Amino acid sequence: MPGVSPYEEDELLAAIAANDTAAYSHLYDVYYNTLVYFSLSIIQDQHQAEDIATESLLKLWQSPNRFESIGKLRAYLFTLARNASLNYLKHLRVREKRSLEISEQEQGDDNSIASLMAESELMRLIYQEIARLPDNYREIVELLYLQDMPSADVAARLDISMENLRQRKARAIKELKTVLLKKGVSSQFLSILFF
Repeated sequence: MPGVSPYEEDELLAAIAANDTAAYSHLYDVYYNTLVYFSLSIIQDQHQAEDIATESLLKLWQSPNRFESIGKLRAYLFTLARNASLNYLKHLRVREKRSLEISEQEQGDDNSIASLMAESELMRLIYQEIARLPDNYREIVELLYLQDMPSADVAARLDISMENLRQRKARAIKELKTVLLKKGVSSQFLSILFF
C-alpha cells in the first residue's frame, strides 16, 4: 500500500527519465492497486487485472519517457491499462451482446472513463490512509475489509476477543472516516465502504 512519497514531483520525473530502479519501485507501490482496480472495473477478472497493472508499469519501465507532470504520467499509465484491458476483452470472443459492449468501451465514453479514474484514485487515497493507521488498527482493517476475512477468524488470528476486535474495528473506522472526510471523501461513500 502506498505511503508518503520519498520524492518531490520534479525528482520523481527526472528519476523516471533516468530509468532509476528505485523510482519504478516507488511507482509500483503508488499505482499498482489503482491500476488493478481500474482494469478490474473494465474486465471483471482479478487475475488478468493484476497482470495488466504489472504489464503497464513494466512497459513504462522498459521504455522510459519524459513526462511534464505527474498528471501526464498518470494519464499514460491509465491509457496503457485501458488499452490492455480492452484488448483482453477483444480476445475473449464472447457472445455477440458482449461484443457490442466492447465496441462501446473502445469508443471511450469519456465520462465513464473519468469516473473510473476518479474512483481508482479514491481507492488509492483510502489504501494510503489505511497504511497510516496505527498497526493494531491497520491490521484489523486490512484483514476484515481488504482480505474479506470473517470476524471470528480475525479475532483468532490476532489472539484477541470478539469484543476487543469490535472495539478496535470501531476505533479504526472512526479514525479513517475522520481523516477521509477532511480530505473530501463523501460520508455516503464511506458509509457504503465501511457499512
